[in-house]
Amino acid sequence: MSTSVLLALAASLTTAAPASPPNEFDMALSQPSGYVYRAQTPDANGQLVPSPSLTTSAPLMVPPPQGSTSYYPPTYTDPNGAAISGGTVVQPYGNQGYPTPITQDPWLGGTGAPMAPSYGYGVFGPQPQRYGWQTRMDMTWIPGANTNSPDIGDFEVFGVDLVSEYTAPTGPGWVWSMSPQFNYRSLSGPSATADPTRDLPGSLYRFGLDISTQTTSPNGCTFELGFTPAIATDFDQSLDSDSFQLDARAVAYWRHSQQLMWVLGVTYWDRKDDIVLPYVGAVWNPDDRWEFRFLFPESRASVFLGTPNGVPTWMYLEGKYHVESYQVGLEPIPMTTASDAKVQFSDIRILGGFRWEAGWLTTFIEGGYVFNREVDFASPGANFDVDDQFIGRLGFRY
Repeated sequence: MSTSVLLALAASLTTAAPASPPNEFDMALSQPSGYVYRAQTPDANGQLVPSPSLTTSAPLMVPPPQGSTSYYPPTYTDPNGAAISGGTVVQPYGNQGYPTPITQDPWLGGTGAPMAPSYGYGVFGPQPQRYGWQTRMDMTWIPGANTNSPDIGDFEVFGVDLVSEYTAPTGPGWVWSMSPQFNYRSLSGPSATADPTRDLPGSLYRFGLDISTQTTSPNGCTFELGFTPAIATDFDQSLDSDSFQLDARAVAYWRHSQQLMWVLGVTYWDRKDDIVLPYVGAVWNPDDRWEFRFLFPESRASVFLGTPNGVPTWMYLEGKYHVESYQVGLEPIPMTTASDAKVQFSDIRILGGFRWEAGWLTTFIEGGYVFNREVDFASPGANFDVDDQFIGRLGFRY
């Protein structure tokens, strides 16, 4: 069969084949359509309006110019929350507020702030006050040393100091403390037979009560007022004005920053001499390890060494001006009727040591040098000096 015949036959079959039904997808693609933007179309003015193919209740991503569409934030509820009055359920993410901060010690019956003063670190350095009772026991030993001006033999001192301090809040920003005190001195020498006007008893006693109050001001100052009545005697004679003492102090502490606190005040010591001293200086904490108390009449520099064997340990160096006074009985003095006098011991001490803080117990041990030692009597006693010597001290706080 020739090629022309085949082509004619194919053409006739194609023409005779029935037409297939129209395809819906083809029809949709063949018809023109406007632009659609997220179910919206622009009108003649360029504003976006709902597409005619959608219902008018369809959500709008962009509100029309009339602003008739409002946005309502979703509401989140706790499915496990209990209904309260009115059937409202507590919203877990609602603004319920923060709980009131704790400003009181929960173990003090809800009285007072947990730290005082409120705007500082306390009046004895950068540590806050410790409420309740705290007991201190110190022991001091100064070995025998020669006396001079004149030389009447050796002089040795051993002492025990006991203080039990109670601290409590008395109102917002106020702290009150009371400290019963007991001091004992065992004296050895000098020789009474050499000079009765310079005779000293073997034992001396002091009973005191320190009372102080501290408060703060809104500008960050802490104020302290205190006085300390005491009886200091050897009990060889009846108590008189020589055995009674009244010390007092008034101090202001101003915290300039977390690292620096200024101290300005005055203290009065009722001794054989009436001693009025400035109580001034600064407390500086350059970091968490160092503390410098540049104060008069007592200064200290401390450094935190860490926790060897699990015990926080401090090393320190301090210097202080120290004065004590007692009523003492004298041996009979020729051509006088006096049987007692007032004696004053004064010196300057430089000490270095270590302090350990083991929970409820704090201990320290220190040693150093005591110099400029003077023993002064009220008439009819006679004065003398004591040579420089070593001093050792041991103490406990609990």
